Amino acid sequence: MLLSADAAAGGAFRLVESGRTYTRRQLADAVGRCVAWLREQGVATGDRVLALLDHDARGLVFLAAASALGLRVMMPYNLSAVALPEWRSIVVDARPDVVVQLQAGADGRRLAGVRALAELGPRVVEFAPEIDGGEGGEGAPVGEVRVDHPQPVENFLVLFTSGSTGAPKAVSVSEALVCRRIRSVTRMLRFGPGSRVFMSGLLNNTTGVIFSFGALLHDARLFLPGDRDPARWPAEVAGHRATHIMLRPAAMRRFVESAQAERTDLSCLRVVAYGATALPRPVLAQGRRLMPCDWVQGYGLSETFGPFCWLDEAGHRDPHRMERTYCVGRPDDTLEVRLEPLEGHPPEVGEVLLRGDAVMEGYLDVASGEVARPGAWLRTGDLGSWSPDGDLLLKGRINGTVMSANGHRIYPEEVESVLSTLPGVRDVVLVALPAPDGPAEQPVACISGPLGDRTPSALRAAVTAALTGVLSQEKWPELLYAVTAPFPRSGNDKVLRSEVARQIERDALIEL
Repeated sequence: MLLSADAAAGGAFRLVESGRTYTRRQLADAVGRCVAWLREQGVATGDRVLALLDHDARGLVFLAAASALGLRVMMPYNLSAVALPEWRSIVVDARPDVVVQLQAGADGRRLAGVRALAELGPRVVEFAPEIDGGEGGEGAPVGEVRVDHPQPVENFLVLFTSGSTGAPKAVSVSEALVCRRIRSVTRMLRFGPGSRVFMSGLLNNTTGVIFSFGALLHDARLFLPGDRDPARWPAEVAGHRATHIMLRPAAMRRFVESAQAERTDLSCLRVVAYGATALPRPVLAQGRRLMPCDWVQGYGLSETFGPFCWLDEAGHRDPHRMERTYCVGRPDDTLEVRLEPLEGHPPEVGEVLLRGDAVMEGYLDVASGEVARPGAWLRTGDLGSWSPDGDLLLKGRINGTVMSANGHRIYPEEVESVLSTLPGVRDVVLVALPAPDGPAEQPVACISGPLGDRTPSALRAAVTAALTGVLSQEKWPELLYAVTAPFPRSGNDKVLRSEVARQIERDALIEL
């Protein structure tokens, strides 16, 4: 993408970071310097490299250099910052050949900790070349980038993620899949030469890579945020006249609240995308008022390196589709999707299975270095059903469902989707508590936010009113737990259900 025919002509592509602007040619020169420097450090094709990067132009240049050299890059998935013990854990488990330190702002203590990783076996090298050559900068061009490995790299990215189950996984993704997903997602989001793309994601997750290299693919402009606080992004989006942004639900809430408070004019936006988990309907409604453009929801997995199922603007305008609990729209043409019935569930509910070229290579077994292929169909662990007109409706994770005392299967996504519409609710999760008088489980709806300040009778009335007419009573939780304090979250910004369950005080439970 960087060395396409547009590179010679210059093209419209520009990357803007902290007031500096870089052309495609200048980025290519920076990649060339990075490739030469990595070779000098003895890094060679096929090496497994643990990358300690920031989500900036340096990180983007390194990923392009890794492609040119044919490296295999390891990163913890979707974390804006990583603690040294997490780095050490990956080094011990995965045994990389090289650790490359790319973080420009690392302090002395952190650098000492990074250098100490060499005691565990790998070589540790620190990234020397700066991203020079932007407007007002210096830095000598190096000519064409030498590409040691022109073919797409197998096992190009290994993403260490806890996944939805909390069990550690090492997802191995080919470079071919990364490129396919960049093309399919940016096509769905209508990137083009006139697009001004705001890179809200991280370079160790799908959004950051897809948006960054997608801007290159479509000769668009790319704007990197000044920091990782979504509350500051509305002003930056307006200042850059950005046309495209994608936000996770937790970031979307902060973005929308900030834009509302500051009365930011966001009329420049053409496409707002969101994904990962269900977006509370009040946040969605407020966001659509502030940003009256096309909205797109994407459903995907780390195993597919991004979304493959979409609810487009037409879907957002259709009240019948929006009223369905956690409707994620329709699959695109990159994967075949089917539901496999499961014992103990209604016949219309099944596990979501995927087949096609746009899936991961497999899970890396760090002990042996072998990649376990997913087989003919990738089992996602997600439960879903089909609507009459072909939309996929998510129900939750297989291991997250709860069997009530009266024998009914409770699906978390259904309950959470409904209760997230209540005013004063910031987060809602459904968890299971052991019944005090037997082996059965009790489904508990846990709510955090200002609503938690209301009396038990007022809370009961609000929750039952929201559930009535939307879910049959057999699908209701038995108990309610409400607090004003935020729920504990993971580094990936997901609510930690197990931690929420542990903090529940039985005396505070409200029977529904």
